[in-house]
Amino acid sequence: MPVFTERPRELRWYHAAGMLFGDWGTSRLYVMGLAFVMSLHASFWYVAAICVLMAVVGFSYTIICAHFPDGGGVYSAAKHRSRSLAVVGALLLIVDYIVTAALSAYEGFRYILPNDVDPGYAMYAAVLSIVAIGVINVFGPRRAGFLALVVALASVVFYLIIGGFCLAKSGHAVIERPHESFGLQWNHFVNVILALSGVEAIANMTGIMGEPVAKNARKAIFVVLLEVVTLNLVIAYAMNALPDSFLAGESFVDKQDHMVKLVATYYVGPRFAAVSAFFFGLLLVSAANTAISDMISIQYLMGRDKELPDALTSLNSFGVPWLALIGATAAPAAVLLVIGAHMEVLAGMYAIGVVGAITINLLACGSNLKLTLAKWERGTLLAVGGVVGCIGVTVAVDKPAARNFALIVLATGLLARYAAQRARMRVPAVAPAAAVAELSGAAALMHERIPPSMPRVLAPLRGNPKLFQFAVGYAKDKKAALFVLFVREVALAFKERGGPLATSRVTLAHDKEAQKVFADVRKLCEEAGVPLVPLYAVHDSPAEVILDHAATLGVDALLMGVSKRGALWKTLRGDVLQEVINYLPQSIPLLIHA
Repeated sequence: MPVFTERPRELRWYHAAGMLFGDWGTSRLYVMGLAFVMSLHASFWYVAAICVLMAVVGFSYTIICAHFPDGGGVYSAAKHRSRSLAVVGALLLIVDYIVTAALSAYEGFRYILPNDVDPGYAMYAAVLSIVAIGVINVFGPRRAGFLALVVALASVVFYLIIGGFCLAKSGHAVIERPHESFGLQWNHFVNVILALSGVEAIANMTGIMGEPVAKNARKAIFVVLLEVVTLNLVIAYAMNALPDSFLAGESFVDKQDHMVKLVATYYVGPRFAAVSAFFFGLLLVSAANTAISDMISIQYLMGRDKELPDALTSLNSFGVPWLALIGATAAPAAVLLVIGAHMEVLAGMYAIGVVGAITINLLACGSNLKLTLAKWERGTLLAVGGVVGCIGVTVAVDKPAARNFALIVLATGLLARYAAQRARMRVPAVAPAAAVAELSGAAALMHERIPPSMPRVLAPLRGNPKLFQFAVGYAKDKKAALFVLFVREVALAFKERGGPLATSRVTLAHDKEAQKVFADVRKLCEEAGVPLVPLYAVHDSPAEVILDHAATLGVDALLMGVSKRGALWKTLRGDVLQEVINYLPQSIPLLIHA
């Protein structure tokens, strides 16, 4: 009996704020330097301008999150307007994720490594870190978010200390009015537009955000926005108050790549700067991990919706889409190897993906007449989307490397979409395998025939023959029916609420491991005369599925095995048994087979 359950809304505003800070809070680590080397003492005004734009874009996304509580990212929201537009938006988001991973990893090691180390070493270290992140994601890590939150909180403390010293010790700053032509001023402003990245992440999370979604999203955005805007302005002022004698000892690349580290060195001290830079570097590497995880998720969702080849939904034994993982890891590593340690080029490539995805989301939602929006809300989305769109056009015209990279990703994605749709037209749809249909029907029939008075035992099983025998033996002794639950986990960073996780490749019909488990247990049950009800679920949290079935079926006992894996395994994968123990109702006894 296949079962597909919906994950409860468990993301609180502070969880979402931590995820948003991972992007908005890290952008200052490279935006400050970019602004300074391009416009020198006029840089304060460009940082101030980008802070204003961040505020209005953030406000616009509170509207989107409120009206799309089941997923407000560009792919989910734009589908209500046009599926083709949603695909283009998603591909631009992939451009953003690829360069986010590359730029964040590179900048992370520029902060971690000493200033006098050749930037090329940071580039190679970044490539190795991306490969390592890919290896870790093979296991579908479920605890990485906690580590990222710890690093983010530590970074906030360091940011506040730096901001406090800047306020206390920065003297008169040299702040000049921009004297260039409007066109050149516009180009300088566009060069720091990558500070916008991050809002799409929180929009994608609304599907699992706690109620009321609109209030939680608004609080998360405003809290992070307040910290980012305030400290950005403080650090921008202090940056322009640095003496020329201090800056003279730093190279152009140093000022561009880690200006916040230089500010901390001058106003607080070298030792503090080294320690804080280490945590800033970890935060940036964590942002690279988040980008890779999000890239995997968006590829899976597009594969599920038949917009990309079905192969992208193939899972490894840990529930991770393995082909999507390879692409999500290889692309940013290749970008770094091709571009090298040229942060200004990476920044341009980053910007075109950011502004493209944001523009499509804002304009698609603002022009969607089926969406119940107040006039001022619709006007805000269209106006802000138009401004961001103009920035995107400027990036595409002035930065050929960014334009060409975006076109390559778009062309590759659209060709893959066309090929996948053509292939599906040539292959007629087929019904599920007869054996699987028979199994599902038999399970439903058996469930109906079990008397209400008969005891029920639930056993989540994967492949332990000893646990099979124990579960069947226990059910026989208790004269109980045995409900065998097989959970196929899909490890995604985010998903659309209401959209199924199962695909044509993630079903009982294609799950040989699940079919073997049910066949082996059925044979034991037939020999022991124990009624069997097989249950198959596709979910992103096995513990939640087990708890849900235990409560819904009203079982008299829950049988589970103890994992023989070590502490590292449980850190990467999470301890399902411990999660079940924490939340299982006291009325349901838990029997653990060791």
